[in-house]
Amino acid sequence: MGTWSTGSFGNDEALDWFGDLREAPEAMPFIEQTVNNGSTESIIAAGAVLAVLSGHLHTDVHPDVIEWCAGGPAPSSALKLAAADAIHAVIDDPEVDGHDTWAELGEDDDDYVGWIANLERIQALLRESD
Repeated sequence: MGTWSTGSFGNDEALDWFGDLREAPEAMPFIEQTVNNGSTESIIAAGAVLAVLSGHLHTDVHPDVIEWCAGGPAPSSALKLAAADAIHAVIDDPEVDGHDTWAELGEDDDDYVGWIANLERIQALLRESD
């Protein structure tokens, strides 16, 4: 996986996931499947998309995501809470894939701190929008 940013779409897997979302016949079932069974990077991307669909345009997302979300359906409260819980699980479990990318730099590293802060911001936005 190529990673170049601590943002939600700062890696190849998240951008690939977004490409798959754009091709999905129905967005919400695809996002729900990701939240329930996706990789760390896709869960984070799904959470960011749900935050944008909920009206939070200040999240750190790729411009194509903002364009795709414009006028899109608002996600259900249950889906937003499930995504927030999935992101919480990523934050709380240092053994979850994704931590290793940043943890090798050290927990005090600015990139690791920035990555965790991005996850916490998405999680808060998903919980706040209910």
